[in-house]
Amino acid sequence: MPASSPQPLFLALEAGDFMAQAIAAWDGRYKDKAFAVIDQDPGSHKTFLLSCSPAAAALGARAGMPLSLVRRRFRGVTPVFRNPAWEASLGEELRALCRRYTPEFDVRGGRALLDMTGTPAARALQPEALAAKLRRDALYSSGLQYAAVGAAATRLMAKVMARMATEDGEDTAWCPAGEEEDTLDPLAPECLPGLSPQCRERIRRYSLKSVGQIRGLGRQALASRFGGEGEKLYTLACGMDLEEVRIVHRGIAAETSLEEDVNDNDELDRKVRLTADKLVFHLRKAGLQADKLILSLRYADGKTARKTAVVRPRTDEFRILADKAREMFRVLYQRRVALRSISLAAPAPKQDTGQTDLFESQGDRRQKALGDALAKIRGRSGFGAILSGANVEPE
Repeated sequence: MPASSPQPLFLALEAGDFMAQAIAAWDGRYKDKAFAVIDQDPGSHKTFLLSCSPAAAALGARAGMPLSLVRRRFRGVTPVFRNPAWEASLGEELRALCRRYTPEFDVRGGRALLDMTGTPAARALQPEALAAKLRRDALYSSGLQYAAVGAAATRLMAKVMARMATEDGEDTAWCPAGEEEDTLDPLAPECLPGLSPQCRERIRRYSLKSVGQIRGLGRQALASRFGGEGEKLYTLACGMDLEEVRIVHRGIAAETSLEEDVNDNDELDRKVRLTADKLVFHLRKAGLQADKLILSLRYADGKTARKTAVVRPRTDEFRILADKAREMFRVLYQRRVALRSISLAAPAPKQDTGQTDLFESQGDRRQKALGDALAKIRGRSGFGAILSGANVEPE
């Protein structure tokens, strides 16, 4: 009998006040401080808060408040300018985390959506346990101070459950398959994502207080009252995704964790080559080639650093990717603090077309043949079946 298809499972991670979290993650002075993020002149009456730290929220500050009002009411809240570079770095940390769970994910700001359908993690853990594990890993490895995770059989419900967990002060929330409508019915319409401001205003004018009320009107009534968004509104109220196919972020990544914190240059060079070797193995196994590399370093003190480089032409050759990784490492490793892990990713690898290089030498062809042979052996017996002596620490 043919094997049954795996049950759909999606995880959504919600990191509230992401801008403030990014600042606290990269500057320890703000970790427990009451501050609010702004991106305009602090002296302007048109300046509003974009994000707040937990300590500022405890005082009563909220995103969207005018800074002038906050200064009068909450004198202990310090305005801090937004730092897009730190936000981008924290976003890359989230992407690196998601890659360890599934090749299909989407990260936007402080929100991540992971398609866990058919993954080894989904087979090994129940949805509630998997959601809790993702949250723990996010707090430990990404630098986030707080986050909530929702799990469900649809993308929409995973997002809704993450928001419910955030609003209820919970860590995780799970909606079993088949219970989407019952879960949504008592919730306020604000939980439905992707609606226009005009649609939300019309919902308020009609005094629709719950998703169940919206769904109870029926498809035709919603279409007549809400025009083009009526169909969309009904679909969301039923707990269904608006689109079956979504553009997802796919990537191949390899990581080398150091058993002990290391700052010896020769040993670190071997670890970089070993990480590149692992990446090449995964690329060849999937029939892909890298046209971009992301090297990430995690230090013993928990700080991270990341560098991106373009690879032209795209390739799966170990020698080329290892040299590129070593060059990136020399530029990136500046803190001289012991390292805890090295990771290398090809964020959007392309299919190997099999086309040969016009200027490929006989030596290049021999190296490629050797690499293909190694990939076949490792494909049958695992990566550890053959290790290069240049990548292993001598006894």
